[in-house]
Amino acid sequence: MRTFYIADFKVEPEKNKVSLPKAEFRLEPRVMSILCYLVKHQGEVLSKEQILAALWPNQSLEPELVTKAVFEIRKILNDNPKTPRVIETIPRKGYIFIGKINIKERKLSTANISLVGVFACIVAAFLYTNNTQRNGIDLSNVPTKKIIRHSVDGEITSISVNNNNHLLFTHKENSSSSLYLHNNTTLKNTKLETPLTEIKDIFSTKGSDYILNCNDACSIFKREKDNYTPILKINERIIKVSVSPNEKWLALQITKHHRHNIALVSIEEKDAKIFYLPHNGSEQHPVFANDNSLYYISQTSDRKTYLANYNLDTRQTTTKPLPIDRVSGLSFYTDSKYVITGRYNGQYALWLLTIDPLSLSVIANIDPQQKVIGIAVDHKTKTIHYAIQNRPITIQSKGALSTKIEHPSINLDGKYLSENNAFIFNSNRSGSYEIWLESQDQLSKLTNINASYIHSIKVDNSQSLIALSYTKNKTKHIAVYSLLRNTIIFDVTTENDSYLLNFDHTSTNLYISERAAENYDLLSLNIENHTVSKVALDAGIATMSDANGIYYYSFSNQALQYQTNLGATDTLYDFENKALQIRASSIKLTKEGFFYLSKINKQQVISFYNFNSKTTKPLFMMKPNQFVTDFGFINSLPYIIFDEDADVTSQIISLELVN
Repeated sequence: MRTFYIADFKVEPEKNKVSLPKAEFRLEPRVMSILCYLVKHQGEVLSKEQILAALWPNQSLEPELVTKAVFEIRKILNDNPKTPRVIETIPRKGYIFIGKINIKERKLSTANISLVGVFACIVAAFLYTNNTQRNGIDLSNVPTKKIIRHSVDGEITSISVNNNNHLLFTHKENSSSSLYLHNNTTLKNTKLETPLTEIKDIFSTKGSDYILNCNDACSIFKREKDNYTPILKINERIIKVSVSPNEKWLALQITKHHRHNIALVSIEEKDAKIFYLPHNGSEQHPVFANDNSLYYISQTSDRKTYLANYNLDTRQTTTKPLPIDRVSGLSFYTDSKYVITGRYNGQYALWLLTIDPLSLSVIANIDPQQKVIGIAVDHKTKTIHYAIQNRPITIQSKGALSTKIEHPSINLDGKYLSENNAFIFNSNRSGSYEIWLESQDQLSKLTNINASYIHSIKVDNSQSLIALSYTKNKTKHIAVYSLLRNTIIFDVTTENDSYLLNFDHTSTNLYISERAAENYDLLSLNIENHTVSKVALDAGIATMSDANGIYYYSFSNQALQYQTNLGATDTLYDFENKALQIRASSIKLTKEGFFYLSKINKQQVISFYNFNSKTTKPLFMMKPNQFVTDFGFINSLPYIIFDEDADVTSQIISLELVN
């Protein structure tokens, strides 16, 4: 397949790649298809609807897909929409490709070049479809009729199908929850009077609504018209609730010690006891298929995902392995079919899951920055309703650095490379999580690991190696990427309860904190020979080494300690009364001292402790929605880098499957 050029940018449609001599960018297949279509119709004004209809005639897609694709293309091609050189926006009409294209090897007409590019896109998409079909999973889109029922700023947190052609949903307003009734015919919303202000979940049956409200304790109320009858109150953290069709049983998703469990409670029995279902990991998203059959998602300690079925008559559980990970919702559809949200083969979507034989079909694609937070099926009309939150996460800085990395996707864990005046971060903008580099307003995707999530990034002292911890195919990895060789030079699987902390001072070992019984032990992993050695017991959060020993945080002593190579240990700083935030990026060690993150009067405070003067200086105050990922100094001036949630918007969408 021939490549073509837009100015200095080399476009390779069959590889979904755009590159410069010293930078490379990967495009999602759909983004590349839109670019190719614009090139093919150079000089023509194309509406969003026209582009979607031409490229995906049998799919129900939102025009916003084209908007985001053009944003991505402009970002990569360094095209300013105010003074465009490549793509011009025609207000209320669409887009026009105005750039110049050519093939450097030989001169061809613009039309031929365009057709070559578009043909490459079509072949790439055809090969992708064939590969997924060979895997035995149907990834074709199910034709649907789509209605956006409601769009609102803020968080819609739960949704259910109420009687009389209505939807019930909750909207978080000013830190409290409000209850609304949505008329499916008029599309109008009515705010309901309720004494409940901390609503976490709702579930509707034929005659009643069940509402989960959690303050210090969690309570479940039965709503009939405007009457709220308490059904259950327990001192457990309940996340979700489901009710059997005959209204005899409650199924609860309860969180304990960062694990999710499913429990059953009889509605009919007074002072009924909670019965926990057998578990071997984490169980979520309970849903009744009928009066006697409860389904839920079970994830074992080795991150394998199963659809579990608990029979209330026999009290037996059966499981079926699922190819999906990162499941965020499950709802019974009909017979042996379920609606499920999750990620398969790099694609996050709303799926129609058929149990026997196992098959998956895409109902709706979910964008990288979106999260499905509720699914409700109207069993009379077979309409699928779901609520999504649009929550882009941007990377920003304060102090001596001034940067903002934003994109309609999730961007996390920014780190500053002072040697190159560049930033590295991880993002799911390409569909999977990858490591990206931004330098001089140019973006490069460094990795191609197709991760379902990247947990952390660490940089060595020479700023030539990047260590990363990521999950792929439900397995956790630790890898090292070389900026000099532009490739991953080390990759091993690791325990799920292990956490990447830092390089040592020689850049030949990685420090990791790994769960051992009830504690976490500090381990050293050699990059060259893959050997593991234990450094300290009950330690983690932060490490740094020098020629004489190692610094680390001791959980048992709540202190920063220094252990010499001979085994002697010295306490450098006592955190017992400092309200330290216990998380991976809460301490960063330097030769002069260390930064640390504490919480004081509901405020996040960044401070620096100097080893020589033994003094602590507060540097920055942070908002609750800002997650600090890096600290440092530039010419003695401090800086911090942090992730920040953008303004959240929510939508309620309805789908009808078209036969």
